[in-house]
Amino acid sequence: MDFKLILKEFWDVVKSTAPLVLVLFTMKLLLKSPVDSARQFVVGFIFVLLGLFVFQKGIDMCLVPLGNDVGRAFPNLPSRGLIILVCLAIGFASTLVEPALRVVAAQAEEVSAGALRSNTLVYSTAFGCAVGMGLGITKVLYNLPSAYFYIPLLVVLLVISFFAEDLIIGLAWDCASATTGPVNIPINSAIAIGLAAVLPGVDPMRVGFGLVGLTCLGAAVSVLIASMIRI
Repeated sequence: MDFKLILKEFWDVVKSTAPLVLVLFTMKLLLKSPVDSARQFVVGFIFVLLGLFVFQKGIDMCLVPLGNDVGRAFPNLPSRGLIILVCLAIGFASTLVEPALRVVAAQAEEVSAGALRSNTLVYSTAFGCAVGMGLGITKVLYNLPSAYFYIPLLVVLLVISFFAEDLIIGLAWDCASATTGPVNIPINSAIAIGLAAVLPGVDPMRVGFGLVGLTCLGAAVSVLIASMIRI
């Protein structure tokens, strides 16, 4: 194990995190907000650095290679339809474990006094992400232009937004944005790029990217539709 490389990667985490913490702490002092416990703050900051470092290292060592290997092995399945079905399941499952989505859904339930159930938001978002991932993999499998998928989804979103309640529109986009977190992005991108890399005549740079965007749009559509039919 290269300890110099590990130290460099840890220092990169420090450089990317410390400025944000410094700005927030400075604002806390300027606003004369009391510091409850300096020791707790320091220990918490260390935990944040260690946690981010370990998590990012785990992503690089596990999720990205695993997703890439799965994508490269997909052509071994008997049909393209089966590949798309498997990706629907992966997209749904990976969304359920996104911590940011859970936070947004819980806050929505709290603010709405229970009118918006967090589980409803989570599962409707996950369904939309699954559909978006299925569309993205279809784009890769059939080597189709991204515009074939993005433009219709955007048109659907625009139309639905005219009929949805205003408060739901913002919530739908927040739920969709929350899916672009530390689980979905590495898995979805790695699968798409891995699959595109082994398909003949397919440019991974052209069709391998865009899957995360499609899952995000799909999630926004599904949350808006779910709110309109009062699931």
